[in-house]
Amino acid sequence: MEKTVLFDFIDGAKEKIIARGRKFFDCPELGFKEFQTMEMICEELEKWGVPYEKGIAMTGVKATIGKGCGYHIGVVADIDALPGKDGGCIHSCGHSIQTTLALTVLEALVQTNFLEETEGCVTFFFTPAEEFIDFSYRDGLIKEGKLEFRSGKQNMIALGCFDDVDCILSAHANGDRETKFDVGSALAGFLAKKAVFQGKSSHSGAAPHLGRNTLHGAMLTMQAISFLKEQFPPEAGLRLHPVLTETGGDVNQIPGETILETYIRANDRESLFAAEKRFDACVGHCAAALELGWEIKTTAGYLPLRQSDRLNETVKENMLLLCEEKDIVKNPVSGASGDVGDLGSLLPAVQFGFSGIEGRFHSSDFIIREEENCYIRAAKVLAGTIFDLLTQPEKQVYPENFSEKKEQYLSLLRQNQ
Repeated sequence: MEKTVLFDFIDGAKEKIIARGRKFFDCPELGFKEFQTMEMICEELEKWGVPYEKGIAMTGVKATIGKGCGYHIGVVADIDALPGKDGGCIHSCGHSIQTTLALTVLEALVQTNFLEETEGCVTFFFTPAEEFIDFSYRDGLIKEGKLEFRSGKQNMIALGCFDDVDCILSAHANGDRETKFDVGSALAGFLAKKAVFQGKSSHSGAAPHLGRNTLHGAMLTMQAISFLKEQFPPEAGLRLHPVLTETGGDVNQIPGETILETYIRANDRESLFAAEKRFDACVGHCAAALELGWEIKTTAGYLPLRQSDRLNETVKENMLLLCEEKDIVKNPVSGASGDVGDLGSLLPAVQFGFSGIEGRFHSSDFIIREEENCYIRAAKVLAGTIFDLLTQPEKQVYPENFSEKKEQYLSLLRQNQ
């Protein structure tokens, strides 16, 4: 079979694909609440006779096609949305497009019988709760034993869903209006920090000297953090913007407890964990200087995304079948984060970008402007990459030390829950 057979199928189903995309866009649900989305995915799979598992990490779906004795490709699509106006939800990060792309490629592979000509297989993972939000709900599920972690992919990694996968393919909308695709993008990793300063309350007029002002400790720490930022080069992408979430006390009272919270973001693991170490030192030394107690709570976020250069070569080759070199942005750097970075720390992974969006991400003015690029061209890039990986073994990339890396990864998460 030629690759054009897959492309022709996608072109022939264009109207149906776009209608499917609009249907999923109109069904936004928050993470671990995507029950209707899960059922809609399963309805499509049942129409094509594809076996699947559902309810993984609450609302995830997993479907494998192919013989399963050769190279194993994982295609990952997020399915959750974000809060919108008036208590509603909106697909303002493009995850409904990811879901549609995955289903489009899956259908193309099934209906053309391409996998019957190969020894490989493809597993499609529809993953919940990529957006790192709604903590009270998620932490409640963790306490009930229904989940272990706050994100969908983190839970699915722990459940062993990716243990026999050789590589990960994914795609995500970008905000570029001048080009069609990006390749090799970097996503930042992040950790959440909560520093609690403990002091002594006292009357601020009659006896301030008898108190130990925790607000002073937090303010001194914020100043130290502002100096800390200059210790990292621009390419590290360090982002540290602490806020005071609780200041304690009244206007006539020395505050006996103050809470400072922040995300630490960086483009690589070394910078991320170096910044964490120095942040903790800022808190501890500034508190000690004012004879304050302190505690630091660390919650694991996502790891930086490091993409596979070899896989991206194949991705770009397929982009060039659909556009010119000038239409592809190479190696953009983003301050955003995603749990695909966690997968990329364990397996060879790519997440290429596609344009076609208008408005700001994570806002109510987000719209899908160019459906052709979002739903059709992007699907062809994904399908073409799968075709090449399964028909040209020299393009295949395999994981290294997966079990050891997974053990270390889960240990890190569990230490920072």
